[in-house]
Order: sequence, then structure tokens, then C-alpha cells
Amino acid sequence: MAKNKKMSKKEMRIYRHVLIVALFVSLTISSFFVYDIVLDAKTSDEKGITPVEEISDVIIDVTEPVYKEPEKIVVSDKIVYLAHLTADRKDYTFPFLVDENATVATLLERAGVTITKDDYINKGYTENTPLFEDIYVEIGRVEYKEVVEKVSIPYSTIEMPMIYSIWAGKKVKDDEKGENGVKEITYRIKYVDGVEVSSTKISEKITKKPVTAKVYVNRMDLLDVRNGPPSEYITVIDVNVTAYTGVEEGGLITATGDPTQVGYVAVDSTVIPLYSKLYIVLNNGFVYGYCTAMDVGGGIKGNDIDIFLPAYDDMMNFGRKVGKCYIISYGKGN
Repeated sequence: MAKNKKMSKKEMRIYRHVLIVALFVSLTISSFFVYDIVLDAKTSDEKGITPVEEISDVIIDVTEPVYKEPEKIVVSDKIVYLAHLTADRKDYTFPFLVDENATVATLLERAGVTITKDDYINKGYTENTPLFEDIYVEIGRVEYKEVVEKVSIPYSTIEMPMIYSIWAGKKVKDDEKGENGVKEITYRIKYVDGVEVSSTKISEKITKKPVTAKVYVNRMDLLDVRNGPPSEYITVIDVNVTAYTGVEEGGLITATGDPTQVGYVAVDSTVIPLYSKLYIVLNNGFVYGYCTAMDVGGGIKGNDIDIFLPAYDDMMNFGRKVGKCYIISYGKGN
């Protein structure tokens, strides 16, 4: 077994010297480092540089960089869009492919909605209108109904002026009551989604004619009797007198073109010229009075005269009478 070799005294001395030199060198190098640190601190203080522990108190003016929105790059990658439909008070929304080339008809088919020729589509769309994103299609249901309305037709009232019947005391009919008529008016009603929007009258017919009310009145005041027969006249002739009214053939216009009225009479113009001034009184005492020859008639011959009475019943009560006619002046008509 080998034995440990002991260091001699001389070797021990040399080793101590080496350690001392190494320690000295280490201390010297350390001194140089400390000196550099102190020198740097002093130099920084002289130049006004803030120590590290005071940096937090210094306000540093740093301008913020201007934000610039990045350029937008639009890349359309949408492959579907939505279309909306309202019909029969129901709302529908369906997705469609962009390249599907769908139309309003496609949307209606998808919703199971059918339309008629009377229905309308909003905004002037048709079934061939192409769909686009968020299109809103509304279907208005149009319906037509015919409604018949009964309307009352008010009756009118006319006066029946009685002259001869009043004078003769003959029975005059009682006033005749009027009665309203009825007419039916047919309307075509247009409804949109159950709401009436318009009404058009398409026909009108009278189902019951109104009955005119007749009121009989005393109109002897229409006669021009003055103070009796004229004191001056050309001649007096015996005449056969009848009566006529506006309801007879010939109507309400005389041969001279004037409206018929009390005081106008029809004559044979070869005996009494038109526009002649006359005075007529019957043998029974009835005075027709002053009148003018303004009309003619196919049945009036010779000394026949037809006096005008405004009421048909009065004319019928008059019948045929005889009397005298004073010719005051001859007219120029033929």
C-alpha cells in the first residue's frame, strides 16, 4: 500500500508565497472595478443624467404613432341569402343559393302559396322577378263580391187644377196618396285581405215604380173673366165647345209653338184665324172668359172650339157643351 508523501518545509513556504501573490492580484483587480463604478456615477451626476432610482419621476414626451386603418380587402364568399314573404297573414323566410337564380315564383312555391289573377304583389313585383338579398314580397288577396242594395224612390206630388168641375159642383176625386217606389242597385265590392277598398255600381233597376200623389185644387183663378163680356167686339157666333188637356195627343205645345195653358183654345183656322182674340161663355152659365186662338185640331171643323183645361179629370167632366164666342179681333195667322 502506498504512503502519503509529506510536503517539505521549503515547499510549504513557496506555496504560501503563491497564495499571497494571488490574493494581492485579486484585491487589485477588485479595486479597479469599484473605481470605475464610482467614476461612472460621478460622471453621470455631472452631466445631469437621472439616476436609475429617479427615472420614474421624469416625464418623457413620446409622440404616439398615428393609427392607420388597414386597407379593407372584401372577399365575397357568401353562398346564401334570405328572402321574405308575407301571405295570408303568415310570414315566411327562406334561404336561397346565390347562384340558384330564384324568382318570386320560387319563393311562393317554397312557401306552398298559390295566387290568382286577381291577387297582387307589392312594389310591382311579378312572379318572374328575381330574388335578391332581404327582398320582401307581400301577397294581397283580392276578392270581389256583388251586393244588392234596395233603395227607396220618393214619390212626387202634383197638383190637379180643377176649373169646370169646381164651378159645376161636380164631385172631385179625393186626393190620391203617393207611394214610394223601389230600385235595386248592384255594387261590385273589392276586398283586399278581407278589407273593403272600393265599390263600383254595375247595375240599377226599378222593381217598383213610385205612385205620384195627386192633390186636387181649385184653379178658377186662372180664368180671365174680367168684368163680363167685352163691350166692343166684331161679331158673336154660336159654337160647340169641347175641352182638351196636355195629356192628349199633341202634347203640351200648341200649333203656334207655345206651351198650352188656360186661356188658349183650338179652332178651325179657316173660320177663326190663329191669334184671334175671343171671349167664350157657355149657355149653362160657365164663363171661360177671354182667350186666344192658338191651336188647331184635326177634329175641329167650322164653329167648333176646344178649350184647354189643365186636369184630365176636369176635361172628362166637361164633356161637350154649347155656347157663344165673341170675336174681339181677328188674328193674322192661318
